[in-house]
Parts: sequence; structure tokens; C-alpha cells
Amino acid sequence: MRPKISRGFIRRRWLDFRNGHSIYLAFLLTFINFILISYNFLIKQLPFGIGDSMTLPSFILLFVLIYIPTAITLGVWHRKHQYSVENEALLRQNWMWAWISQYQIRLIKGKTNPKEDEYIINYLNDILIRTNKSELLGDDNNPSPLPKEEKLDDNK
Repeated sequence: MRPKISRGFIRRRWLDFRNGHSIYLAFLLTFINFILISYNFLIKQLPFGIGDSMTLPSFILLFVLIYIPTAITLGVWHRKHQYSVENEALLRQNWMWAWISQYQIRLIKGKTNPKEDEYIINYLNDILIRTNKSELLGDDNNPSPLPKEEKLDDNK
């Protein structure tokens, strides 16, 4: 009998494949391709043999010295100015955030029932266990301490 593979398992592997491909492998290949195309069109095509005096290794060195600091500068700008816009757009589509927030408001107002409380706690505990954060599991008689937060340095 063949072992049954869950749909969730396949979807997670598909997500892992897409992330590994697009974030790492395709990025590296397209970056190398971008450098080579830039060299062939920017340097080799210069008139009067000027392009022949610059070799590929020297172009790569010059390119990296200019391009990487520029990309880092743009990345810092993006992190400081665009992340909040992107996060807000994602939050507007996040059903789990809406569900938990709605539950918290109802909890504060005293409008939840014990069955709903237990369902929410079990749901959140499953997430903590699945993400290897078991030490954060709450015990109704002995609440767990809050995790220590890392201070983010915006100047990095």
C-alpha cells in the first residue's frame, strides 16, 4: 500500500520550491546574466576599441563596486518607506489576523464562550508547536513569560 501524502504537505513543498528558486537560484542566475549582458552591451559596443581595453573581470569588479552599494541604498529606502504600505495591504487580506483580533475584542467585552476559548487556544498552541516554539505554550494556571524581543536597529 502506497503511503498517502497530504495536500498540505505537497503545498508546503511547492512553496519551499518557489521560495528556493525565486529568492536564491533564479536571483543568482539573473544577476550573473544581468552582469554579462551589461558588459556585452555597455562595454563591448563602445566605439574606437575603448571596450576592448576593459576585461570582463575588471568590469565585474567595477560593476559590483557601484551596483551593490546602490542596491543596498535602495533596499534601505524601501524598508523604511514601503514596508508599512506592503504590510498594510497584506494585513487587509489576512483572515487569521481578522479572526484573532475579532476574538480578542469579543474576549475583552466578555462575549466569548468556553468552547470558543478552548478552540482558539488549541489552534494557537498547534501553531506554536509546529513552529518549534513549545516553550511559549500557555498553561492556564501558570502563564508562560513573554519572549524577549530583539531590538531592531533602523540604522543598519
